[in-house]
Amino acid sequence: MIQRKNLGNSDVEVSGAGFGCWAVGGPFWLDGLPDGWGEVDDEESIRAIRRALDLGINFFDTADVYGTGHSEEIVGRALKGRRQEAVIATKFGFTYDASSRQVNSAFDVSPSYVEQACEASLRRLNTDYIDLYQLHAGFIPFDLIDSVIHSMENLKKRGWIRAYGWSTEDTARAQAFIERSSCAAIQHPFNLLAGNREIVERCEQRQVSSINNAPLAMGLLSGKFHRSSVIPSDDVRGSKHEWVLYFKEGKPREEYLQALESVKEILTSEHRSLVQGALGWIWGHSSCTIPIPGLKTVDQVEEAAKAMQIGPLSPEQMKEIDEILAPLQLK
Repeated sequence: MIQRKNLGNSDVEVSGAGFGCWAVGGPFWLDGLPDGWGEVDDEESIRAIRRALDLGINFFDTADVYGTGHSEEIVGRALKGRRQEAVIATKFGFTYDASSRQVNSAFDVSPSYVEQACEASLRRLNTDYIDLYQLHAGFIPFDLIDSVIHSMENLKKRGWIRAYGWSTEDTARAQAFIERSSCAAIQHPFNLLAGNREIVERCEQRQVSSINNAPLAMGLLSGKFHRSSVIPSDDVRGSKHEWVLYFKEGKPREEYLQALESVKEILTSEHRSLVQGALGWIWGHSSCTIPIPGLKTVDQVEEAAKAMQIGPLSPEQMKEIDEILAPLQLK
């Protein structure tokens, strides 16, 4: 039986791990650079989403910019007839051109745009409500935060959304949002190699969920990459985005490969795969965490679902990993 947990202090119940839907959006571009994960098979994506539901993964995290709407459309198609079984999270804030699949770093968080973006997401997702609506632009000015909160509270009153949050890796912004709103979640990158532990602490203190993107370090923690791996040019990991931490110039970074090798034995103890060990580390770090690995195939879904059955690493294993990684000072 897969255990469920509430999103923050809301009544929205989610599985311990979610299904990250960035990759199922297919190719798109941010400021002219690849921001998707290459070509995908839509039918396999739909099979994977439905298999996730069968196995107890009910939390699906997407965004309007993933494939400039395509990811939301795939989620909507996959959940047709099963909407009541699922918890859908999506995001807004960045502007884009759907026809050319081009996203730019400019954001719009005006009240009219927030309403327009939500309405468009509802249509693509083929639903009349969104369970968790998240601001995607992570570094908006502090003086706009209250306006965004007001807009999302209005969407809650209208029944368009059930809960809201912010996808940001900035501690000060996350704290301000938590303190000034009734948000249910903060989404941010977090895994055993990198991530903002302070945000997790803030979430714990205020009964807010810490939703963890890049829980597998953009796939590096799956163990499928090695020193001679070359990332395709249409894959975000092979791009020149400054925020792509684990890969550089189309190759996995040596320091992260070495770090993974140093803790591999612990992660794969008790018959875990590397993926299951990496997810177990996140759950072992805090009970408020909800990792959302990017999933594209039925096999990946089944591996993640099995991780939930195995559960977190032990306190002793957590301590041992921290002692090994701390001297490396990874960034």
